[in-house]
Amino acid sequence: MTSGSRNIDEQIIALFRERSEEAIAQTSSAYGSLLRALALRILGSREDAEEVEQDVYLAAWNQIPPAEPLPLLPWLRTICRRRALDRLEEQTAQKRGGGQGHLALEELEESLPTGEDGRHWAGRLSLEEAVSAFLKELPEREQRVFLQRYWYFLSVEEVARENGLTRSHTKVLLHRTRKKLKAHLEREDLWDG
Repeated sequence: MTSGSRNIDEQIIALFRERSEEAIAQTSSAYGSLLRALALRILGSREDAEEVEQDVYLAAWNQIPPAEPLPLLPWLRTICRRRALDRLEEQTAQKRGGGQGHLALEELEESLPTGEDGRHWAGRLSLEEAVSAFLKELPEREQRVFLQRYWYFLSVEEVARENGLTRSHTKVLLHRTRKKLKAHLEREDLWDG
């Protein structure tokens, strides 16, 4: 976190503490486009993404104070992901044109314990110690590719472009990483497939 972004975050949190409506305007100015982009990748609908963005601001308003998350962006992204995944669960991807969220979660299901679906598991990803440990074991590029696809819901093409890889190489890398995840969960006795 750069000192500039830390200062912006501290100013925004101070505005929330003061219950100033300017807090939402400043949050939107600093992070709105990033939050909308994340929600859009998950949901595939600009209208739904904008609604999720507004839900994030309301959640921040209701939680700050007492929460004072620094850095602010990862905290906001976590709320955004949860809200978007909840919305995705409420609607069918086929009815709304679909986003990357539905596809990414389907890919993950083969590496998950029986009885877990991708939507439920993805909502718990940040809380799972086993997955966190798995991610820390990965080489940096594999970790980045995995997180871009399954945390930020970038398309395979976007992940490939971001990492200077071909689409085919990215798909192979993701497949191998999912297999490693499954093996890791089996070793931890968290997979019963």
